This record gives sequence, C-alpha cells and structure tokens, in this order.
Amino acid sequence: MAKNICISLLFIVSGLGSFAQGDLDVYRGNKSFEAGDYDEAKKHYTAALEKNPESFKGTYNLGNADYRQGNYEEALSRYEQAISNGQDDVQKAQAYHNLGNTHLQSGEFEKSIDAYKQSLRLDPTAQDTRYNLAYAQKMLKEQQQQEQENKDQQDQENKDNEDKQDKNEQKDQDKKDQEKQDKEDKQDKGDNQDKKDQEKEESKDSKPEDKEQKGKEEQQQAQPMKLSPREAEQMLEAARNEDQRIQMMMLNKEDKKKGKQKTIEKNW
Repeated sequence: MAKNICISLLFIVSGLGSFAQGDLDVYRGNKSFEAGDYDEAKKHYTAALEKNPESFKGTYNLGNADYRQGNYEEALSRYEQAISNGQDDVQKAQAYHNLGNTHLQSGEFEKSIDAYKQSLRLDPTAQDTRYNLAYAQKMLKEQQQQEQENKDQQDQENKDNEDKQDKNEQKDQDKKDQEKQDKEDKQDKGDNQDKKDQEKEESKDSKPEDKEQKGKEEQQQAQPMKLSPREAEQMLEAARNEDQRIQMMMLNKEDKKKGKQKTIEKNW
C-alpha cells in the first residue's frame, strides 16, 4: 500500500482543569498509542467512551488503534461512528480519510475512493487525502487491468481445453470407426474364405460317377445331331410342304386384295 497513507491522531494539549469527561482517558490512550502499546491505548479509549459514548476523540482514536493492529472490520465501525459523532467538517473529514485508508488496506479500492472524495468535500485543503485518492485510483486501475488479463487468460485456457477435448473426441471416434471397418473387412474376408472352402469341399466330395455322367452330358450337348437317310428325307419333304402352304396363303391374300380393288372401281 501507499507509504504516505496518513493516520491522524487527536492529542489533548489542554490543561487537566479544562478536560471534558473522558478526555483524560483519551490523553492517556494517546500516550500509549505513541509508545506502540495499542492494547493499553484501547483500554483508555474504551474507558473514555464508557464515560462519554458520543466522544468523537475516543471513538476516532479507538479506530486508529484497531487499524494499527490490522483489525480493519473493527476500525471501519469505529470510523463510521466517529463520522456521526463529529462536531465539525474537519473532524468528519479526518474520519472519512481514515475510513478510506481502511478500505484501501482491505483492497476495496472503489470504497476507499468514495471515502477520500467525501473527505475532500469537507476539507479541500487536505493534501494527504488528495495523495491517497490518486493512489487508490491508480490501484483500482491496475486491479481492473489484472482482472481483465486473468479473464482473458481463463477464456483462452477454456478455449484451449475445449479444442483439446474436441480433438480427443474426434480421435476416439475415428478409432472406433476404424475398428468397426476392420471388423467388417475381416468378417467379409472370412465369409469369402468360407465360401471358397465350401466349394473346394464340394468339388472334393463329388463321386467319380457323377463327374463321368456330367462329362457325357456336356459331350452330347456339344456334338451335332445325327440323322438316318430316311429321317433326313422326311424332314426335307415336310419343309417343302410347309413352303408350298405359305406360297398358297400369299396367293390367296393377293387375289382378295385385287378383288377388293375391282369392287371399288365399279362403284365409281
């Protein structure tokens, strides 16, 4: 955090006779605070608040002691109460200033900026507050940039993981498809081999008589038909008679055609 973050204390310099109720306890608390004995300081500030619950000095300085001990939640509560107990703008500006410091230490930069701005509205001359405001704005910008970089990095990692997952899924699918194809090819190859083996066995198991009979039938089918002279003469005579019959049919058809033409000419 900023080295120039200012924590202001209220020191009581008045004589003991003019002390308000509880001011002596505040004075003793400030002495312990300066000595670095924050637990002892808190005891005196608490005693002052028991005597005067609305004491701005007791509430404000008790918040400072909690702040120095790193008890930021308690410090925030004390500073908020001190703002309510402040008697003028200067006191309230101091409380807002330290409220901003506490938010800054907690990494709540937007809240710290709001507190510093409120402090400057009440006391525009406070240079420490102006410095802390600029520092808080710088830290907020760096935080936002870091968050954006982290988001971009996370988005890229998510994309890379998705791409890797898609590639692995595609690789697994390709492997399954190849295994399926290999299995089908192996099955087809086995079926073809079984068929060949079956044909081979059938050929091997055929009887010699069957082979001889099959050979005779094929030989008879391949040889031309042999006729006796008498059968040849009868077939020739039948062919002549068939030829004469066809010629007669054609002559009759021609005569009918001529007769039809003559009838037509007579009508004319």
